[in-house]
Amino acid sequence: MSQQFTIQNDYLRASVKQSGAEFSSLQSLQTGREYLWQADPKFWGRHSSILFPVIGALAHQQYQYEGQTYTLNRHGFARNAHFELASQSSDSLVFTLNANEETKAVYPFDFQLKARYLLSGAELSIHYFVHNLDQKNIYFSLGAHPAFNCPLKAGEKRSDYSLVFEQTEVAYTQKLDKNGLRNGQTALVMDQTNVLPIRDDLFDDDALILSDLTSSKVALVNGDQEKVLTFDFSGFSYLGIWAPNSEAPFVCIEPWYGVADPVDPTGSIADKEGILVLESGATFECVHRIEIH
Repeated sequence: MSQQFTIQNDYLRASVKQSGAEFSSLQSLQTGREYLWQADPKFWGRHSSILFPVIGALAHQQYQYEGQTYTLNRHGFARNAHFELASQSSDSLVFTLNANEETKAVYPFDFQLKARYLLSGAELSIHYFVHNLDQKNIYFSLGAHPAFNCPLKAGEKRSDYSLVFEQTEVAYTQKLDKNGLRNGQTALVMDQTNVLPIRDDLFDDDALILSDLTSSKVALVNGDQEKVLTFDFSGFSYLGIWAPNSEAPFVCIEPWYGVADPVDPTGSIADKEGILVLESGATFECVHRIEIH
């Protein structure tokens, strides 16, 4: 059982598991309401995975680097890795994962991945840092996979809820095949609107993969048109929206730097769409924020 660490302020209490540095609870201290999915394996046995060093599926679960072939499972290894607790205060937690023999067998780079969780008022910010400790460029994708309880109250249905973006959007999703690879097809999901209803059939073809959005924030809104939470994904290249089926009582809002392979990739990690390249000695930093209303 993974050890869990908890922080809180006057508004919120948040918990993070040491395994995978996985964010596992976000509760209002005013109402006691839990906003994060509690990992019932009937639907999805996780809360909020960190996705690194790939996002989504690789074709044949493989990629190439400098003539070598490496095998990586969907979403990479960070979500199952043992992180070290680097620091803890009443309202913040920092976890680190360093390259080791196990990671180098599947990802031949020296790195440190750091995750920082910080409460400020009614907001939780989640910061990621990737430090290149190698003598060469490193290639990676990075993202998050938080699942939010939806519906939140008895008597509601998930389909009562919507995702409301801050700007009007014309948004297409990149469609996936049965192996989770991008098949080159797209589908229009928002046409000159800022509202995406969470219909029961929304995820029949797997996740929505949105890019080139005008918005940098999206709100989860209930059937009474009340904002439940606002998710700030500023700077991220893609936004994934997912639930495993029409019955699952949650919705994932996923900020990504990177995306699944197409059905016919070159195989080189350097050629992957959305891949980040970081020079020796440099640090990449990003943050997403969850505000509770």
